[in-house]
Amino acid sequence: MFGFLTVNFSVVPIANFMKKRGITGIDVHKLDKPEIPELGGLSIVFGLIGCSVVSMFLNLNSSFFLAYLLTILITAVIGVFDRLKPLNAVQKILLVAVASIPILFLNVYQPFPELPFVGKLRLTLLYPVVFVPVFVTVLANATNMIDVLNGSMAGTSTVSAVFLTFIASLLGRHEAMLMFASLAATTYAFYRYNKYPAKVFSSDVGSLSVGAAFAAAAIMGRLEVVTMFALLPTLINGSLILTSLGGVRERREIKIRPTILLENGLIAANLDKKAPITLTRLMVASSPLKEPEITRCFIILHFFSGFLALATFFFMVV
Repeated sequence: MFGFLTVNFSVVPIANFMKKRGITGIDVHKLDKPEIPELGGLSIVFGLIGCSVVSMFLNLNSSFFLAYLLTILITAVIGVFDRLKPLNAVQKILLVAVASIPILFLNVYQPFPELPFVGKLRLTLLYPVVFVPVFVTVLANATNMIDVLNGSMAGTSTVSAVFLTFIASLLGRHEAMLMFASLAATTYAFYRYNKYPAKVFSSDVGSLSVGAAFAAAAIMGRLEVVTMFALLPTLINGSLILTSLGGVRERREIKIRPTILLENGLIAANLDKKAPITLTRLMVASSPLKEPEITRCFIILHFFSGFLALATFFFMVV
């Protein structure tokens, strides 16, 4: 509730502040190309940080929530910096990996990820050195890549966070449950302002922070595999983009868009062979769709992947 209220009360002042200072972005999926205030994801960051501080004051595991807070804060700083002074793709990846340092420094991880049917893996060396920074980087950037339509990142993140909150509660992993619950509350509150037609954009500060928060909560809750299943469409979208582009590219470097806006306002697939392959492009490959219809498809896909995460959880505990 605290996270929901924080976003609800801060997002409009943030949007107004950014609009007055010309920090806006063009909504490319609208015929009139309106300018929308950016950096609205700061409201999500404020909500998540506030929830972490409250949890620490309630005498819960302070190390867990401090690591969670610092991970989010680092990615938020990277997101703001990238908006004001654009980074290239490699710089952004390396900097986001730095956000995993609080998790490692505060030693709030266990190098034994759980797999269905297999049980716990013992990755004493590989887990902190390779898995943790890669996991944070992958989830942060994948979440950023799905933030392409009004409500797409916030809506899908809300669905995934709700499922993960439920799973963490069933396992009695209370810190992770509260982290995922704060994600659900803050992203849903932001979705109400970011859904079609969007009044504010999250920008990288929001999407990177949300993805890193998912990763941090998963690591500390020992729910890495379940979280990957809950975010499967997000991860697939990121994989499709990277594969079709032949490597890492910053959004600003992509000259040919995966979709085109038709004169009737519908979104259609770009038939140019050089256009990157994305989930959005695949969804409109057979026939053009309205923007909110595509966002709805994204959300439905994450509902299915949420149930897949639940099934994975049951196979892990059986």
